[in-house]
Amino acid sequence: MTKLVINADDFGYTEGVNLGIISAYKNGIVSSCTIMANMPGFDQAVELLEDNPGLRCGVHMTLTCYKPIIKSHKTIVDNKGDFYRRATKEILQGIDLNEVYEEFCAQIDKVINSGIKITHLDSHHHVHGLKELQPVIDNIVNKYKLPIRGGFEYKTEIKNIIPVIDSFYADNVAYDYFEKNIDEIKNHKICDLMCHPSFVDEFLLNSTSYALQRTKEHSILTYKNIREFLESNDIEIVTYEDFKCV
Repeated sequence: MTKLVINADDFGYTEGVNLGIISAYKNGIVSSCTIMANMPGFDQAVELLEDNPGLRCGVHMTLTCYKPIIKSHKTIVDNKGDFYRRATKEILQGIDLNEVYEEFCAQIDKVINSGIKITHLDSHHHVHGLKELQPVIDNIVNKYKLPIRGGFEYKTEIKNIIPVIDSFYADNVAYDYFEKNIDEIKNHKICDLMCHPSFVDEFLLNSTSYALQRTKEHSILTYKNIREFLESNDIEIVTYEDFKCV
């Protein structure tokens, strides 16, 4: 049997994202989420987790969206104090890795201090898998002793990695997605299916090109027969807390 974590990224991004993820958990197959500690919807997300204790939560380390928690950074922000929108090779060559480490620690610590029991780590735009950030991620994992999502672009010695399936995105988001990709899912003992269910609000529309597509993700993840289809194919929906059992 395959154990499948269905992880909703970007919790805390906006109110619409938060409510969409909670709906996909309560009415669908989402079992886990990762929270963005630097985003406007963070406080509401914390309150929603208190009301929905079965939804497990990790930290979505952020380097390429909105603003950092620490305001004194020099190399990982633009002249407005915002994160660069993309971690391009050119930008990565000019950053101070100590700033990245300090910012990621600040984000994780903010989540811990909010009372959330963190189950795992991943990152916005998969920046944790970039070769340039390897020293940072090695130190983060050593410090917090948490499982981390896979997707590394280099060979790593990190032990507690769960493979990620990141194809449920953009043009691949369809009602027959799980049917078409069932063999890939079943190739794993345990894996993390990345998703982005959401309701849409003004902040989301103005801050990302991936906005309206999130509503379709929500519809598929809450489709009435999806859980039964997965269970009939010997797929158990779990969280990162089940990692130690595999």
